[in-house]
Amino acid sequence: MKGTVVFVSALQKNSAFQDDLLRKLGGKTLIERAIDKARQLNVEDSAIHVYTDVESVSLLAERTGVNVYLDEEFLVGARVTRQKFYGYLLQSLDSAGWLLRLSPYAPLLAVATITGAQDTLKRNGNLIAVGEQLIYEQSLDDQTTMVINELLDQQHEGKNIRSDIFTLLRAKAIREEIGKPLRVSFVDVGEDGFEVRSYQDWWVCEKLLQRKRIVFRVVGNREVGMGHIYRALSLAHEITDHEVIFVTDTENEMAINELERYDYRLEVCKPDDVVTTILALKPNLVVNDILDTSMEDVVPLQSIGSAVVNFEDLGEGAKMANATINELYDDPQYQGSNTYWGNQYFFVRDEFSAATPCEFREKVEALLLAFGGVDQHDLTRKILFTVLDLCRLRDIHIYVVTGPGYAPYQELAQQINNMDGVTLTHATGVISRIMEKVSLAITSNGRTVYEMAHMNIPAIVIPQHEREKTHAFACEANGFIPLEPYNEPITKTETLTSLTHLLDRTDYRRRLYNNTTRYRFDRNKQRVIELIGRLMQQS
Repeated sequence: MKGTVVFVSALQKNSAFQDDLLRKLGGKTLIERAIDKARQLNVEDSAIHVYTDVESVSLLAERTGVNVYLDEEFLVGARVTRQKFYGYLLQSLDSAGWLLRLSPYAPLLAVATITGAQDTLKRNGNLIAVGEQLIYEQSLDDQTTMVINELLDQQHEGKNIRSDIFTLLRAKAIREEIGKPLRVSFVDVGEDGFEVRSYQDWWVCEKLLQRKRIVFRVVGNREVGMGHIYRALSLAHEITDHEVIFVTDTENEMAINELERYDYRLEVCKPDDVVTTILALKPNLVVNDILDTSMEDVVPLQSIGSAVVNFEDLGEGAKMANATINELYDDPQYQGSNTYWGNQYFFVRDEFSAATPCEFREKVEALLLAFGGVDQHDLTRKILFTVLDLCRLRDIHIYVVTGPGYAPYQELAQQINNMDGVTLTHATGVISRIMEKVSLAITSNGRTVYEMAHMNIPAIVIPQHEREKTHAFACEANGFIPLEPYNEPITKTETLTSLTHLLDRTDYRRRLYNNTTRYRFDRNKQRVIELIGRLMQQS
């Protein structure tokens, strides 16, 4: 914003409390922060003016090297005082293109908000004010009075008040167009428009200034499923002291649709622009939940001082990250001191915290089929019709749960419409409620296996692909019967054999049940949060 003259309003009548402009907020006074904001806009010190009616504030501003206009009569507001100030204003705007008034009581105001307002003003209007409500009519005969009122934060009779955190004007409207009506444009301001108007606001602002920025880079599509989204959201919900931003690319439509349901800031870009987009955000920490990463996904972020945490990563970037959490691999797949292996780092979603684990039932009355958020191989339907007759014969109710990315849902729903002994649930956010009803499950070898262990449900586990096959947690020692990735008709035969064995051998099923009871995965999240917290302190 070269060619801009900045006036920082430091009038006593606007004080939130005694000496608020002289106290340090996060190491700097409000006046110093406003001046720094002007400098961030590439405004020279010679074009920055602090106007005040308090001598101590004047001294503070002078010591920063900017211009100071001190008039202890501002509070009185006599006509001669106002005209004198207007003359100083015109002199200051000699060859300027823009006049920006900044309030020191909005220390979080983003540079991008101001430059965005300038872009709006270039398209329409001679004055920009913050907020949605007009402060005065667009046509005003006495422009001198209007400008002075604006700079001195005067309220206008009979009009609504909008936020006073900044005002932007074309300088020529003051120098050359006296008497002409001003066209007014308004811009909305987000969280950066927070104003300090009380001791409580001061405390809140101090907390906000201490916040750091965390970026979650996530994937979610029909190939990789939705587990990465759910894990990232579960972590994000725990991070209340810092700013959270999600980043994904245009090829992850399922991730976009899910994240748009939440209030987090979401950046969507082309696949080749993801790292560049994250770099522009200048994060303190980046969480990559995208499966295998490359060096290019990690090293550029670390070069700007960002700490990097990766999840479920066996790529070359895993060894470079500040921390890699591979909770689905109990056995290390490579050597590296920065990688944390094993189920002690797995945590269930929030809905499981209050869920009641199943008690052992002598008679199996219900079975759960759940194959993840996508189920790209349609194991849901294949396994349902494999076990349907056996379950009917044994009077076992089948609960079928499909995820939001399950494409053939409508077709399956029509097939089993009004079918006795089968309940179909789609895209539920409370699968734990269904788990509480069952004694056995058949599932894929992802995060759901850990949820089954958490709920004490033995299960037959069918991997969706070879990568899932490497997840060694699904074994009899932990309460599960692992099969090979689906291969018809072998998988159908093995599934029926295993299920029959579980139903006929109560002692065997009890042994598997007992093997699940030593796991509770609702406490591990704190371990991961603390790890991220330590990295945040270092960044």
